[in-house]
Amino acid sequence: MKASLKSFLTNLLSVVLGIFITFTIQGMIDRSSDRKSVRSSLELVRSELARNIEDVSEMQKYLYDEVKSAEYIIDHKDSIRYCPSDSLYYHSGIIFAEVSASLSHDALELLKMSSIFQKIGNKDLSMKIIRAYDTCGAIVEYMNRHVSARDAHFEKAIDKETVGLYARGGALDIKDFIKTDYGRYAIEWLTSQPDPKSFTDISDLEDAISAIDSYLD
Repeated sequence: MKASLKSFLTNLLSVVLGIFITFTIQGMIDRSSDRKSVRSSLELVRSELARNIEDVSEMQKYLYDEVKSAEYIIDHKDSIRYCPSDSLYYHSGIIFAEVSASLSHDALELLKMSSIFQKIGNKDLSMKIIRAYDTCGAIVEYMNRHVSARDAHFEKAIDKETVGLYARGGALDIKDFIKTDYGRYAIEWLTSQPDPKSFTDISDLEDAISAIDSYLD
């Protein structure tokens, strides 16, 4: 009887130890898997934010070029017929270019759909990532609002006299267009726009990337 009890306890202890070891190993595997998932997800976020910074830089460059082209046309409005044709075509192409802005947020959507945010374990990092993508959204909204307002101004400049002169992409006789009152007003409106830096601030994106780098080190 005593031998049977001893054998039973020994077997029970072996089973308990086996279960404990199994759960411990599984826990280690799960934690390792979680760390890999978090790391790969954050690397995707970092790459996406870096690409977005490049795209914002392109948006900012276009807006500066737009102002410069508008200033060129205004500065030469009285002698525009003597300006080089290639210069006029270039500047009118900038002013009347079809433009739309967008920034990627696929990596953020991946984080939202999974439980990765909870597994990061760093609330400050999570908030910086969310803030960075909020900033991306604000930049895109402002950029597209600017383009819509610009297009609305130029649409008003089209009438029976100018309809044949206007087409996006540079196919425009800017020499005649600038002579019309509203055509001139629409181009002058571009020169009065705020500095693009006022709404293309990427510091939130840079902060998020820096926080990700520190987390992954």
